[in-house]
Amino acid sequence: MSPFPSQTRRQFLSASASAASLAVLSPFVSANSTQANSRLRLAQIGVGGRGKAALTALQNEQYVAFCDVDEQRGRTETMRGEQTRPILEKFGDARWFKDYRQLFDRMADQIDGVVVSTPDHSHFPAAMAAIAAGKHVYVEKPLCRCVQEVRRLQAAARAAGVVTQMGNQGRAAEGIRLAREWIAAGLIGEVHTVHAWTDRPRMPWFHPARFDPDVPETVETPPPTLDWDLWLGPSPLRPYRSSIAPSLWRSFVDYGCGSLGDMGCHQLDAAVYALDLAAPESIEAASSEVFPKTFPDSSTIGWKFAGTAHRAPVEVRWFDGALRPPQPVPGFKHNEGGGSLFYGTKGMLSVGSHSATARLLPESRMQELAGQLPAKSIARVQGGPFVEWARAIRGGPACGSNFDYAANLTELVLLGVVALRARGFLQWDSAGMRFPNRPDADRFLLPGYEYRPGWSI
Repeated sequence: MSPFPSQTRRQFLSASASAASLAVLSPFVSANSTQANSRLRLAQIGVGGRGKAALTALQNEQYVAFCDVDEQRGRTETMRGEQTRPILEKFGDARWFKDYRQLFDRMADQIDGVVVSTPDHSHFPAAMAAIAAGKHVYVEKPLCRCVQEVRRLQAAARAAGVVTQMGNQGRAAEGIRLAREWIAAGLIGEVHTVHAWTDRPRMPWFHPARFDPDVPETVETPPPTLDWDLWLGPSPLRPYRSSIAPSLWRSFVDYGCGSLGDMGCHQLDAAVYALDLAAPESIEAASSEVFPKTFPDSSTIGWKFAGTAHRAPVEVRWFDGALRPPQPVPGFKHNEGGGSLFYGTKGMLSVGSHSATARLLPESRMQELAGQLPAKSIARVQGGPFVEWARAIRGGPACGSNFDYAANLTELVLLGVVALRARGFLQWDSAGMRFPNRPDADRFLLPGYEYRPGWSI
């Protein structure tokens, strides 16, 4: 079997249209109108981990189903939390599944919305199954594992008319709104450069880049409660290794997207939103040693964006692992977890990790403008991204990270991942979905493997 799908772009566009048509024709779409004061009937795919955040935030809704490939682990991890234990107990009548395909087969007419909190390689098939059933859907970041999946998912969601949200929670935060308001007010002049960073990859989420998932030290047997075949989902069959699941899958190209895929949708979000960044003209990457199955230990990636009627050209640069951006002003301390820095013709702006905060630099500038900052003109989100999604399902304002916004942000991140794997400079033709100067890199826009039987979309 070829390691990459043989699908042409024409076939890809045709498949996207077909998926969208299936969603439009779903018999469940019209059945899911939600009364403003009624509780939403929710299903959650992926329990424990990030799933606990969804359970906590949406506890006032009605969970009717949970799905996890290791139900015992999901239950145990959730019951271990003082905050999540009583919530899970409250929904003791909810049905449990290991396979979300069976969940939709048996309960589609009893569900309004679905939360997907699985490893990256399962985001696309799980979300597409939810959309094909006419369900509103919340998917943790990154939206998908490759650009082709992002575009197909976005097209299907648009056609189905469902309410969508990606879990880059900073899009609902205060700092990202302050950044947009202050830049629009000209407080730092024309922005020309943005630097963003994270301290990942590191334990407990990532192996070193040299780690090979196919050279086991010993033969391992999956825990009796884990369905390893379901965990693999659409990805190639591979013997079970505890060094992959449940926690370290982000290290490997078959399942995750490295530190950029893990944190880019958080730390680059402020730049995309504040500057209205769309498709870049080019992407260039440099890194420590690159291995075929994993992501490098440290990297720096640059995207160049053409100027528009509303802003000058912008260059965005990413740093991870041991690398950090240059110090913007004396005494500035880079947040260990990450953040972003905006450089303008009249000043600088620092945005905290996950866009939680914003400060003008140097600090004397912040103090100088105290009491004179622009009025808050952008609506604030009360209750966070999960509540925002539930509110939108009831007819409230559209979600800030709906799939149209999230697709653009995720694609930007995934183009950086491609540049890492292709090792070099890439010109980007967004409309044609290709790299004119490096056609050999086009294959990284695709999943990288044929979906296994039973998982094709």
